[in-house]
Amino acid sequence: MLKDGYAEYIIKAKTPGGTIVLMVIGILLTVLGMFGILTSSFGILFVVIGIVLICFSVSIRDVEYEYIMVNDDIEISRITAKKSRKVIYNFCNNDVKFIVKSDSIYLDNEKRASGNASIKVRDFTCSENDDDEDVYVFVVNSKDKMEFVYMELKDSTLEHVNNFFKSKFKE
Repeated sequence: MLKDGYAEYIIKAKTPGGTIVLMVIGILLTVLGMFGILTSSFGILFVVIGIVLICFSVSIRDVEYEYIMVNDDIEISRITAKKSRKVIYNFCNNDVKFIVKSDSIYLDNEKRASGNASIKVRDFTCSENDDDEDVYVFVVNSKDKMEFVYMELKDSTLEHVNNFFKSKFKE
């Protein structure tokens, strides 16, 4: 009989593209506003809006994913700027079809077997990481749709998954 298990892991994620776009727009508005100050009074408005956009985008650029694993349930949350936490995905052992490494042939086989049906990919990893050694893919049946959930598992989280999802692993 298995004991109750708990593991959590926080991983830094890549800065979202929308945040980078906001920062670039803020910089462009500020530069245009500086040139606009020389020609009209509307330039100061552009500078103020640009600075506000830059400050806002800098404050939300740090994003982390938190994996919380309780027995055979996994909850994934997004933490923005260490201020805001939102649960963005969760699943349990019954939803998981199998678990493989990210470079496994089983993923290709699953894509081919699904045919034209679209498989949604959810990537909750550090996108800047070059080695995929710690990246595992949970193939999840969610609401009659197949989803590939990419997660980085290290030490305690890998041990937890080995204990509670043992029959789902494929090599």
